[in-house]
Amino acid sequence: MQHSYASFLLAWCLRQFRGERTLAAAYHLFSGKKSAQTLQDSKWFQLEPFFGAWKNVTMSSLEAAAGWLAEQRLAMVVGDRAYRLTEAGEGWLSEREALFPRHMNGWRYHEVELPFWQRLSLIGQTLSNLNAGRRFAPICRDERTLRWVKRYLMDKGGRAALTRELYEELLRLLAAVSEEAALVFTLRLTSADRIGWTAEQIAAHLQKEALYVEFLFRDALHYIMAEAEAGRSPALAELMDGLAPVALTQSAQKTYEWLQKGKTIEEIAAIRRLKRSTIEDHLVEIAANVPAFSIAPFVAAEKAAAVQAAAKTLGTRKLKQIRDALGGAVSYFEIRLVLAKEVGRWMKS
Repeated sequence: MQHSYASFLLAWCLRQFRGERTLAAAYHLFSGKKSAQTLQDSKWFQLEPFFGAWKNVTMSSLEAAAGWLAEQRLAMVVGDRAYRLTEAGEGWLSEREALFPRHMNGWRYHEVELPFWQRLSLIGQTLSNLNAGRRFAPICRDERTLRWVKRYLMDKGGRAALTRELYEELLRLLAAVSEEAALVFTLRLTSADRIGWTAEQIAAHLQKEALYVEFLFRDALHYIMAEAEAGRSPALAELMDGLAPVALTQSAQKTYEWLQKGKTIEEIAAIRRLKRSTIEDHLVEIAANVPAFSIAPFVAAEKAAAVQAAAKTLGTRKLKQIRDALGGAVSYFEIRLVLAKEVGRWMKS
């Protein structure tokens, strides 16, 4: 096996994990598994860009990538299916920093990137064909998208002005991403003159890996979505209508609503007929994602300070190591809450 983009992606995860997570953790991260552990890992190890960004990842592909990294002495085995980058691996990865999709935000956009792209690509195809006076078969067959785009175009009225506005806005936005990402994004678009290419077709044309091409595409798409969501792209802002990413999973949101009504963990568990541990998982998720949420009712200030100090001194996020260092005086739940809140503060700063 030669160096592949999968090797780069895994190496990046291994550097962040520092030997504290297995290949399974990387697999769940890339596939976007919404378990408490994976949600926490993406925050704790600052791997949010990759969350849900490689949905068809297979364990065999990660094992092959890990095997290649180990053979090249870029990574070493530190446990059952757990690896850590070597000094040579750190250098190898640093030399390839440019391959990192710096605009990607899988955590925020992995669930809404498809409908946004369907809207954008169908609008582009429709305007291009209407301006050319041609009949066409929609590139997207999703009924909700077809209805949404029809309403959008009817509300807009002036076709020529809209075409010019969208064209100029996309040019400006694509100038902010890499030339490769801009090219890939453009080749995916369908117009009156050509059908948008698939990632495989673009990969063959550019002589690159399809996986690399997919990440380039998402890098550009997520940048455009972020600008639209922030209102810095007026022409595309409406395309985020109804697609605003949610900070919490649906179940955690329900727990948060009960917390806001003054209910205790035990009361919420009884009301929702869930285990206490599940509600605790929700609180950890809330702590990491809701800036206004205070963990003070659940963790004494002195305990929180002790956890922060231990995590920093030990240089780890392994719960058992931190708990052992504190003589078992702090529960795993309390440690998780403190770590989650610290990451939440860091991400919002």
